[in-house]
Amino acid sequence: MKVLRDLGLNINEDIFISGLTSSSGLIEKDQCFIALQGLRSHGLDYIDEAIANGASCVLHDKENYSEQHKIPCFFIEDLFKRQKEICLNFYNIREKNLKFLIFTGTNGKTSTAFFSYQMLLKTNKDALLAGTLGLESKTRFKETSNTTPNLFELFEFISGEKYEDDLFVCIEASSHGLEQNRLIGIDAETRAILNIEQDHLDFHKNIQNYIDSKLKILNFSSHNKIILNGDCETSASLIGKELAEYEKCIVSSSNKKADYFFSIDKTNKNGCNFRLISNDRCVDLKVRFFQKHNIYNLVFAIACLDQIEKNIFFDKELIKSIDLPSGRAKIISKNNKNILIDYAHNFGGIKAIVNSVSNIYHDLIIVYGCGGERDSSERGKIMKFTCANSRKVIFTSDNCRNESFQSILDDSRKDQEYSNLIVEPDRKQAIKNGIDALKEDDILLILGKGHEEFQEIKGTKIPFNDQRVVEEIL
Repeated sequence: MKVLRDLGLNINEDIFISGLTSSSGLIEKDQCFIALQGLRSHGLDYIDEAIANGASCVLHDKENYSEQHKIPCFFIEDLFKRQKEICLNFYNIREKNLKFLIFTGTNGKTSTAFFSYQMLLKTNKDALLAGTLGLESKTRFKETSNTTPNLFELFEFISGEKYEDDLFVCIEASSHGLEQNRLIGIDAETRAILNIEQDHLDFHKNIQNYIDSKLKILNFSSHNKIILNGDCETSASLIGKELAEYEKCIVSSSNKKADYFFSIDKTNKNGCNFRLISNDRCVDLKVRFFQKHNIYNLVFAIACLDQIEKNIFFDKELIKSIDLPSGRAKIISKNNKNILIDYAHNFGGIKAIVNSVSNIYHDLIIVYGCGGERDSSERGKIMKFTCANSRKVIFTSDNCRNESFQSILDDSRKDQEYSNLIVEPDRKQAIKNGIDALKEDDILLILGKGHEEFQEIKGTKIPFNDQRVVEEIL
């Protein structure tokens, strides 16, 4: 436990503080509440809740705030910009030993960050993963509510790690997290933009705002090149414009002159053989998954880590040992039934997984739904694509939130008639129907939720996991 004066804020007060948080609902006894401007309100609006939960003091950034409370409140100029400084001082963390690897993109962030994290651990480096799957290290795990944690969540977890030299932190940077500057002030060892396609227009309103949020990854200072997908139409269009002044490293499967060029030699149900060429290095690699988009993700991870330590990440046995993260292209084969569970929930993600599987299996059945109160502009396009590229589509519930299932269905169908479309609102029954309809050498794709442990419907989180449902049925 420290006192307030230890935070380096020129506050000469010996108020004991047991921790730091910007969430009034997460306050524990004697923690310091950091009250900042949020998306819709200011943290000071929740000061009573913070006090009731045991806060010992409050730091805020409203200069003219004068209300009196049971605990002391202190105005700190540029508080938002000083979050990292406060965390480093409170936790006694040596910033020079933190190496942040930051990944953004419409699809692939989780897999690329996870691949990087795995390779670091397998080469005896201390590493930490922060993203959709939570905060994770070799010995610890913590669930998080957002893909990109805020600095108080992140540094609290970092403070619990024991590392002798450097600690590598692999972070998924979502468009929301970048737009809200959740990671403000940190420097990046490497930065990568995996791809940019349409997504989250419910939040960003238009595609240009979405692209601009992704490009905020460039705000993280780095001595290494920004890594880009040369085969992504949007990314390629930015190379000569917004990205013109930056040193770039290109990943591609179509341009042999790219910094990291790969070509797939053979794919089957058991994996994929591919060749990776970078400058004068050429290596034939094998992995235990076959989806082309995941090979892209792996090559991005290799390219990022190659900036840190040359050649070690081209190790054939190392690459062969890499696994996919939870809920990503998880294949279950039992009782002559093939099922694949994946988190793909937008058009680009669904198209990628469908195209990859189509090359391996005879025919497809797809079970999927669309999230409620989210970007609805792609719903019709997703249904049209899935119905055109599978034997049967079973449309079901996802996280409907406070939007009705019928509204989501109508928005997806858009008055179109699809002869191979079945509607089943009950997700468990939809999965069972899909399994029952499988023929030999078919595969059932269950898309949209991946690793998730619940369905969110009308404000209630109902326990539900696609993989466990499949295992119960089989």
